[in-house]
Amino acid sequence: MTLVRPWRLSDLPAIQQVAWDTWTEVYGKFIPEEDRRDFHMAYYALDKLQNLYDAMTIEGCVVVSGDQIVGYSKTHWNKQRQEFFITSLYVLSRFQKLGLGKQMLEFGIAVARKYNIDRVWLGVMIENKPALQWYVRQGFVFVESKPFIIGKTTIEDLIGYKLI
Repeated sequence: MTLVRPWRLSDLPAIQQVAWDTWTEVYGKFIPEEDRRDFHMAYYALDKLQNLYDAMTIEGCVVVSGDQIVGYSKTHWNKQRQEFFITSLYVLSRFQKLGLGKQMLEFGIAVARKYNIDRVWLGVMIENKPALQWYVRQGFVFVESKPFIIGKTTIEDLIGYKLI
């Protein structure tokens, strides 16, 4: 049985591992390990995750299968720009195609609705074709491309939105 629920402070080590495992599986094909490792330590170290967890403008959820966290998602409300972003959405490969990503996406959209806005935004690395295709099937429209820098590697990041 799987369950999508809001993240808890005690989930942070598992979230850190899911981030590393999914980054290795997907981004390992086009981002060198050294760059992935540096990025992971800069953004997914436990103290960094705790800062995100404590932030008032960030909410997250996890997918639990049995007693294991197999995915997580994080959102960010940019009050100044009045924009809502889904900044992370990761599911371990062996748990993909079970509707878990869709459930986490719906969790993020439910959070976004609290802000009385008409769309959610996200970015997807252009090299991550399966994710890009999945987001298009979910109704996202990609309108911009920006460089995403990970260590010494620069990847184009497609920025898109979905009306809600």
